[in-house]
Amino acid sequence: MSQNRLSRWFSSEDSLVRVFRNSSWLFSAKGIGAVLSIFYLAILTRSLGVAGFGEFMVIVGAIQVLSAILKLQTWQTVVQFGVPYLIAGQHAAFRKLSARSFSIELIGGLVACAALWLMLPHGATQFGWSGTVEQAILGYGVIVFLSVRSTPTGILRAQDRFGGNAFGDAIIPIVRFVGALALFLTRPSMTGFLIVWGLSEFVSFVVMWLMVWRRQEQAPLPQSAITQAAPAPDRKEFAAFLLFTNLAYLISVIRERLVVVIVGFFVGPAAAGLFRLADQLANSLNRLAEVFARPLFAELSRLFATGQSRKSRALFWRSLRVSALSGGVLFLGLLLFGKHIINLISGPEYLAAFPLLLLLGAATIISLAGLGLEPLLQAAGRTRNALLVRLVGLLTLGLLMAFALPASGTIGVAWAMLISAMVTSVMLLVSSRAVIGKPRRPVPKLRKP
Repeated sequence: MSQNRLSRWFSSEDSLVRVFRNSSWLFSAKGIGAVLSIFYLAILTRSLGVAGFGEFMVIVGAIQVLSAILKLQTWQTVVQFGVPYLIAGQHAAFRKLSARSFSIELIGGLVACAALWLMLPHGATQFGWSGTVEQAILGYGVIVFLSVRSTPTGILRAQDRFGGNAFGDAIIPIVRFVGALALFLTRPSMTGFLIVWGLSEFVSFVVMWLMVWRRQEQAPLPQSAITQAAPAPDRKEFAAFLLFTNLAYLISVIRERLVVVIVGFFVGPAAAGLFRLADQLANSLNRLAEVFARPLFAELSRLFATGQSRKSRALFWRSLRVSALSGGVLFLGLLLFGKHIINLISGPEYLAAFPLLLLLGAATIISLAGLGLEPLLQAAGRTRNALLVRLVGLLTLGLLMAFALPASGTIGVAWAMLISAMVTSVMLLVSSRAVIGKPRRPVPKLRKP
């Protein structure tokens, strides 16, 4: 009987089962990452101290914000416009789309390298970095910017090959754990950790492309009928989707990374260290949300491409119930065990981060409860709506921080992030309700002669 259930699990075409099946691949990678990240986070915090850890996180955060601004993410574009090509069997058009996305991502990375080279001396003056640390930062940034990982991610997800995607993602925490452990046993330093972090990005980049080239592309759905050629997106449609999805991604990176950089600049590295530790633990929940949200976006794209409005509506509400229940359980776990987790990982000097952990965890869980909302808008071609909601949430966060940071420090920033998450989730829910009954028209079928 267990074999029959396993067979049904792998062969089922139920939309939610497909999402969970693809999520299981990503969860295996994220599960490995979550376990290993606990260990290398403990090595980082104990090796560098509160202030040193905060400084390291400011560096990593600044690189990621710069990458989000200048290096465009293309995976959603490949999924959105590539899935119809694969359904129609237009593999040449899919390859052309992939090559275009690769070029866009690489050009953005080159621009980011130039920007880092110009800006780095100012950061070195602000934090008093040595020449060795400055060179390590430049090397780390160049590797991050030139590692084209978003395009192969989109290719694998469009082809429903989440196993290869999961393997590429799992490499990063493995390399970081091994490198951090080696440093801990020898001579841990800021420069050494930056080298390890850069190496993890490079190895993941190589593995992702090996997964893409491992075998030829396959259509994500069985072909039951001859379909008309999928129309190519015009330049305006392509550019608009790319712009809006990247602005939404930039907003999420700003919320996750730039806030830490701001705390480091205005309050100090020690405060940034405490804030980032709490944020890192809270965002481990966000990683679980991404495990579910990314396959959900790919599945919704398929349903909208084929005009299956009833299935898309059912999938949306079922996923919303699952994520809301999961969020409640996760917050209860933070409340009961959060202080013990901080003490176990980083030691008693970091226990001041516990109130921050509760607030940031609540903000993340509120976002988790609505994780299907933004993928729904994007899959339905309403990227403008999703972006507008994210912008309002970001403006809310900025205004609240302007008052809370000078008055209350890091705890005020945590409250600002919680309120902003609530505003964003409510607006996403309102926008999504207007979309679930209006999917795009299906790709028309050719009449058989």
